Amino acid sequence: MKGGEILKERIKQLRNVLGLTQQKFADRLGLKRQTIAAYEIGNIEPSDSTLLLICKEFCTNKEWLLTGTGEMFDIPEDEVAAVVSDLLEEDNPFYDLIVGIMKTYKKLDGKSQEALKNLSKELLDNLGKREED
Repeated sequence: MKGGEILKERIKQLRNVLGLTQQKFADRLGLKRQTIAAYEIGNIEPSDSTLLLICKEFCTNKEWLLTGTGEMFDIPEDEVAAVVSDLLEEDNPFYDLIVGIMKTYKKLDGKSQEALKNLSKELLDNLGKREED
């Protein structure tokens, strides 16, 4: 058994974060929609080759997929650096927003920073649940 309850939830969560229907997710993997549905309800578990395909196709962290540990996506460090660099260009409309968020966060005490992290996580979780509806 690869992860049972965690694995079925992670597959559904990944699909929802990507904004894909079961059909579109299946199409990208060359599988049937019913197979994805069976994974998500836990009737069957994907083979090791299917897990590797999911990780490769969607840049997903295998450890996260199997156990829920770590980040959802494996984004190459140079790609992350490029995105961060682009966002922090002064002519980027997000620059002032990002700098403002960073300055405000830094001024918070540890307890407030933790509360903000928890709120952010809950908001992201709720957005994922909303997409499921």
